[in-house]
Amino acid sequence: MPVPRHPKTALVVFARHPRGRVKTRLAPLLAPAAARGLHVACLESTLRLADSLPRGIARFLYLTPTERPRRSHDLNLPRRFRLRTQRGRDLGARLRAALGALIAAGYSRVVFVGSDSPTLPAPRLRQAFAALRRTDAVLGPARDGGYYLIGLRAKKNPSTAVFRGIDWGTPRAFRQQRARLRRLKLPTVVLPPWYDVDVPADLARLRQDVATKRARRLGPLRSWFRRTN
Repeated sequence: MPVPRHPKTALVVFARHPRGRVKTRLAPLLAPAAARGLHVACLESTLRLADSLPRGIARFLYLTPTERPRRSHDLNLPRRFRLRTQRGRDLGARLRAALGALIAAGYSRVVFVGSDSPTLPAPRLRQAFAALRRTDAVLGPARDGGYYLIGLRAKKNPSTAVFRGIDWGTPRAFRQQRARLRRLKLPTVVLPPWYDVDVPADLARLRQDVATKRARRLGPLRSWFRRTN
C-alpha cells in the first residue's frame, strides 16, 4: 500500500526589486538612497522570518523585473530561497502568474507575504499554513486597508479569478479581496491585523518595535537605524 504524501506547500515573499523605485511615500523624509536601504532591510528581515518556517515548506522570493542583471539584487538571500521574477502588468496579474506556476509545479497550499511588514509576529505565518489545512483561503489585513498576507489552497482555487477587481495600493484592497473570495465561494480565515511600513507614521512605529524586540531576524533593520541616526 503506498504511503500518503504530504501536500507540497510554499511560502512566497513578493517584493519590489531593490534596484527599482521603492518606499516613495516616505519622501521627502528619506532620500532615495536611504529609502532603498530601508527597503532592503525590511526585505531581508522578512526573508529571515520566512526562513524560520519548517524545512518542508518551500520558500520563494519573487522580485519585480529590472533592467540590471538578475543577480544584482544586493540581498543576503537565505540559501533555501529560490529566486523568481514577477511577470504581469500589475500586481494582480503578477500574483496570478506566480500562483498558476506554483500550482502547476504541484504546490497545493501557497502563502504570499509582502516585505512591508517585517515585524510581523513569527507565529502568524504558521497560523496561515495551519488555517489552510481546514479552509480554502487565509487573509491577513493591514491597518491601512490593504493586506499583508494571502494564502490559498489549490484544491478549489480559481487562480485566474481570485486576484481580479482589486484596487491595489488603496485602503479598499482588503475589503475587495475578501468580497472576491466570498463571490468565489472560498471559505476564508482572517488573521489579526498588522501594519505596513509605507508612510512616516509607520516608520516611527517600526523604530519603536525594532528597539524593543530582541528577535535576531530584525538585525538588518537595527543596522539601518544605526546608520541613519
